[in-house]
Amino acid sequence: MKKIYGLEDWVLDTNVKNNSRFVNVRIMFQYPYPDQKVLIDLKPKERLKKIGDGFKDTLKRLTDLNWFDYSELVGTKKRPTGIKAKVKYRVLSKLDKLDLIGSVWIESVEHATKIEIEDKMPDKFFCVKMTVVIEVEGLSHKKQDIEKRLVLIKAQSADDAYQKLEEQKEAFIKPYLNSDGHFVRWRIDSFDDCFETDINSIKDLNKSDGVEVYSQLKSRKNKTGTIWNGRF
Repeated sequence: MKKIYGLEDWVLDTNVKNNSRFVNVRIMFQYPYPDQKVLIDLKPKERLKKIGDGFKDTLKRLTDLNWFDYSELVGTKKRPTGIKAKVKYRVLSKLDKLDLIGSVWIESVEHATKIEIEDKMPDKFFCVKMTVVIEVEGLSHKKQDIEKRLVLIKAQSADDAYQKLEEQKEAFIKPYLNSDGHFVRWRIDSFDDCFETDINSIKDLNKSDGVEVYSQLKSRKNKTGTIWNGRF
């Protein structure tokens, strides 16, 4: 079941038939307008209303199936993006096949034991931006040669990424002889930023559309005064 998440975390009591088993779930609706071009000719407030009406239509169509009663809305009355409900176990397979549904998240299962998972943060890939100073033995300049370097590192958090690189500073600074016989070293001067990527494994680097490894939002002067008309 592709849309059902978290069911694998529960071991079912085989002495209880699934027809007698209930599951507490959070059901998230499919976005009503995946092709957003249908919203182009509407004013911004009209777009928001149309999207809200689309979600409300999804709620009505789902409840009209009479598969269960829901206990709580997810989102707002104007824009219900999902519901929380108690459903029969056999209803899960029906929800999985329903185009109205984006995902179903298991919160608890009757007559089942939840598998205890070690509470450990999984490693992620972080991109650390650093400034490296290039220093040549005996030479003094008013301006230093520097390098802005981006390093991809596997860590549990941004702080962990910084710490791992901090521990490598001494090894990184090891000098070498240049062609003139002077010692040269590349010294990490500062860690300037850390960006958490969406890379989950090395295999992601083989994606045909590439992967984002670093991003930094800035503002700049609009020299041409260009205003986008919202057409695409």
